Amino acid sequence: MSGEALEIVVPLSADVEALGGLFHGDMEELGVQTRREDQQELARRVIEDLEREDPPCLCWVAREESGRLCGVLLAHSNWSPKFAGRSLWIESLYVPEWGRRRGIGRQLVDHLLDWAEDHGVKGIDIEAYRGNTPASILYRTMGFRRLGRERFSYTVEE
Repeated sequence: MSGEALEIVVPLSADVEALGGLFHGDMEELGVQTRREDQQELARRVIEDLEREDPPCLCWVAREESGRLCGVLLAHSNWSPKFAGRSLWIESLYVPEWGRRRGIGRQLVDHLLDWAEDHGVKGIDIEAYRGNTPASILYRTMGFRRLGRERFSYTVEE
């Protein structure tokens, strides 16, 4: 683990390009075809939403002392019969390869867990892709449990 201090913060307008780069890197590693420009537009919209009084999403980034972003967590609020109340879905938890094994993902999830406890959230869902053993280990060591279900995806054509 690096000795450099990290700050977990809400991304700012000045972070659009870097945040879009993190989203793009996440999708590339998953084999999802996407354009960097589209991910930067997503980043702009997320940051814009975060500035609203009651934002529809939560997003935090890990920022190094140098200002460089080295991780992101994006989550959405839902109503969940499984948890019988408000829950969160972690849409994206991503640390680029050069930042891994420094505890950044754990710090981002810990920040979300603290936020959830303070805001009456009943549960949190996340998924790990098959073969992503480090993510599975992280989630299990943090108290998440494996569910017996499959997730499906459908892309709406424009």
